[in-house]
Amino acid sequence: MFESYLSRPDQRGSECAFTNLFVWQDCYGIYWTVVHDFLVIKVKRNEVDFFLQPFGGKDEDLPKLFAEIKEYHEGKPFEIHGIYDDGKERLEKAFPEMEFIEDRDNWDYVYLREKLASLSGRKYHGKKNHYNAFKKEYPDYVYEPIGPENYEECKAFGDEWCEKRVGEDESLRCEQCAIHEAIDNFEALGLRGGAIRVNGKIEAFSFGKKINDDTAVLHVEKANPDIRGIYAAINKEFAEHAWGDVVYLNREEDMGHEGLRTAKESYHPEFMIKKYSSVFK
Repeated sequence: MFESYLSRPDQRGSECAFTNLFVWQDCYGIYWTVVHDFLVIKVKRNEVDFFLQPFGGKDEDLPKLFAEIKEYHEGKPFEIHGIYDDGKERLEKAFPEMEFIEDRDNWDYVYLREKLASLSGRKYHGKKNHYNAFKKEYPDYVYEPIGPENYEECKAFGDEWCEKRVGEDESLRCEQCAIHEAIDNFEALGLRGGAIRVNGKIEAFSFGKKINDDTAVLHVEKANPDIRGIYAAINKEFAEHAWGDVVYLNREEDMGHEGLRTAKESYHPEFMIKKYSSVFK
């Protein structure tokens, strides 16, 4: 049902992955309903209740939908986040008085899969060097798909990664739960994943979901930062081996974290998926 609304050629945003809604549902208090043939999703993040842009439905029914949401919200103004360009156009036509704010921290980074898989060209010279250094130092490393035989090892590595950092970022407790939820339901969710072993131990993994014919969203990427080049390695190997049937890889947002923004920009996204927020009064 979700994918009938979300899996469309013009929708490549990370909110269009049912997996995200499923694995973060407890952390972010995610609820949903269908009203007037719109999929309506409510989220609570940082103690703020908001709705995602409505998916589906007809433009002429938007006023009717928003009247019902406002009634549900006890007549008070309500926030809408994760509004894509096409959603913004729809809402502007229906409600010319609405104002929109660019939400740069939540823009998605979208890359050409082939470029991440090959790391060819001058732009990727530095990444290729990191990858080659990793291969030289650990020539016996193994890349393998995530599956039943390594689910528990991947969860254990994810736990270890999060536990080391949770003192600085309490939100990693949520990420830890989301990783478990994803791996415990890996096949049912249609996820694809890859892991790298160094000296027999999993030291990196990544997984994601194909959301339409040409795009996959990568949800999680974890690696041991003490191993030089392993982030470049899992990024390249996963793009090369798991996603041959897509054109684009959406590596989601940077959430305003400076280090994450620098890392994602360094892979030279093909384009960004802009998002906006608004308040319906």
